[in-house]
Amino acid sequence: MKRRTRTRAGFTLIEIILVLGIIVLMATVTAAVLYGPAKGARRDLEKTHIATVSHALELYNANIGHYPTEDEGGLRALVTKPNFADATMGENWHGPYANMDQLKDVWGTELHYQLVQAGETSDVPFKLWSSGPDMTDGSEDDIRNWTEGTL
Repeated sequence: MKRRTRTRAGFTLIEIILVLGIIVLMATVTAAVLYGPAKGARRDLEKTHIATVSHALELYNANIGHYPTEDEGGLRALVTKPNFADATMGENWHGPYANMDQLKDVWGTELHYQLVQAGETSDVPFKLWSSGPDMTDGSEDDIRNWTEGTL
């Protein structure tokens, strides 16, 4: 009688699980390497964006003599000439100092702007901030033009 040798026709369950585990591990490492820095890069880009809009506010202040008020439209006064009560101020407006896209952060939400009130301790004359990646104002990931201790 002739003996038949058994040939293996497939993979065992252990081999399949091991290969899948290696694939998942490689995908996790790849995602961390590729997407981790992108998150930090967007925050860095937004910090630069805040500085750019701050510079536009400084130019507005240099020309008009004060930072935009709520009555003048807040940040929108950088884009569209406000109706000034004093005609001289209107003549001094040399904008636009920014465009509408610059009034939004890199996540697409509008920047927040607030003048520092008299008597309020702050290291800046105005507060300009982004709600950050979570798009929730007042959370820990907000990006601001002032240091946290001066809020």
